[in-house]
Amino acid sequence: MVCAVDLQKRDSETKILLGCRKEEMETIIQIHNSESFAGYLIVRGQEEE
Repeated sequence: MVCAVDLQKRDSETKILLGCRKEEMETIIQIHNSESFAGYLIVRGQEEE
């Protein structure tokens, strides 16, 4: 899940990430931590297979 805040627009949103690999999550959070955005990635613990 990504919680993002647009500091310029004073708006926030929460996005649920399903089926993403670690690399994809890192890319997503980098995008949400640019320009006027501030983002926080919350990762739920995954069971070992």
